[in-house]
Amino acid sequence: MNELPHGELHLALEAELERTLAPPELPSHFRAKLQAALVRAGDSSLSEARSRLERERREWLSEIDQKYLRLQRRTLGTMIGGAFAAGASAALVLPWVTAHLGSIAPLVIACTGAAVGVWIGVASWWRSRAEFDSRAQP
Repeated sequence: MNELPHGELHLALEAELERTLAPPELPSHFRAKLQAALVRAGDSSLSEARSRLERERREWLSEIDQKYLRLQRRTLGTMIGGAFAAGASAALVLPWVTAHLGSIAPLVIACTGAAVGVWIGVASWWRSRAEFDSRAQP
């Protein structure tokens, strides 16, 4: 038997199939009806996709709003608690620091409070940056 290369064999099979199998006759206006059906199907699927995307967008925005509100409440609570703790600490420590340092005691307490505030801010920023980096990696 004569061996044909792969490309020639493929072409020979295609030619034989075209000669043996005649394509069916299409009804009149088949292509126009097919195009109209595709347009209708595309419009409905496009409409469904658009409504689904809008619903997902609304859910996503609602979730972001809820997270933002929680963040605002947590921040407000932290600030009120921190201010109360700082005031109570200063009221308790001021007599002792004044006895040991004299007239610069209020300045020392204020600078200590500022340093603690900066430390808390940097630690918070560092933690949020680490969380962001861990979420960004796949």
